[in-house]
Amino acid sequence: MLREEIIRYIVDAAKEDIIVSTTGKTSRELFEIREQNGQPHKYDFLTVGSMGHSSSIALGIALNKPNTRVWCIDGDGAVLMHMGAMAIIGEKSPSNYIHVIINNEAHESVGGQPTVASNLDFVQIAIGCGYKASYKVADLNELKDALDSAKNSQGPILIEVKAAIGSRDNLGRPTTTPIENKLAFMDYLRECD
Repeated sequence: MLREEIIRYIVDAAKEDIIVSTTGKTSRELFEIREQNGQPHKYDFLTVGSMGHSSSIALGIALNKPNTRVWCIDGDGAVLMHMGAMAIIGEKSPSNYIHVIINNEAHESVGGQPTVASNLDFVQIAIGCGYKASYKVADLNELKDALDSAKNSQGPILIEVKAAIGSRDNLGRPTTTPIENKLAFMDYLRECD
């Protein structure tokens, strides 16, 4: 599976829930998927220039908006940078938090250098940190099942999705500025619960 098709499934499952996406190609693909779907970007916080911090940003939102589901789309390299965040997520235990790690075992957005994620068990790490449930998926059918389960369960929940390296050659960049994205997202947060 490629990251972009994984993100499409997450967007479809999330509907109008909040999505916090990690830096690089993940946020770029999320932006383009919303454009292709004719959806507003107000549901999404595109983490720009803060690799490894999307899970903590999502945690802060989940704790402050307990009646709104919050999805964090993370990468294996980003998780590894600030793995201590998983322990805090587990300890705070927000029931509305779904943490998706797209694991392609590489820092793809900055050149494809390998990570050590092939030697780690994120599912067991999440359980050890106090997540309520944790799934590892390797194909689109398993992904759909895990997303459906996560939506109907108490969090925090982790879904590790094994992915291939690769993105479209014509992948664009957001056509709005980070400030415009932030302001639209803040307005949407005011509407929630």
